[in-house]
Amino acid sequence: MSNFNKNFSPLQKRRVKKGYSQQEMSKHLGITQSQYSRIEKGQTNPAKHIKRLSEILCCDPNEVFCGEIQKKIEDDFLNDKTNSFQRMFHERKEGYVHLKIDGWFTKKQVSENYKMLIRELNEWRINEGGIRWKHK
Repeated sequence: MSNFNKNFSPLQKRRVKKGYSQQEMSKHLGITQSQYSRIEKGQTNPAKHIKRLSEILCCDPNEVFCGEIQKKIEDDFLNDKTNSFQRMFHERKEGYVHLKIDGWFTKKQVSENYKMLIRELNEWRINEGGIRWKHK
């Protein structure tokens, strides 16, 4: 799942929605860009900047980091249709598989993927030369 263009921080989402850069926000707050970045990432306490942030972002002080925007971020995350169930069978060790699973899956999808994986593990064998071949 690629999260490159997604904003998971409510503060970041509000800032981007208003069209501000981190540099512009830091100037409005009278701090450095790196200090602002740490606030946005949750690495420093924003308490002394909450009132000013709410004024800049046109929201209530108690909504800077939560509220409806947080619900929207969570809904976007949960509704992301991108998921990946990848498997790679070991060339010489029968029954060994490397799995890479990423994203949100329904219970049915998880069950179907694992059933398919077990079927595939049972269908493939390794011959004396170490070559995998489909066994039926």
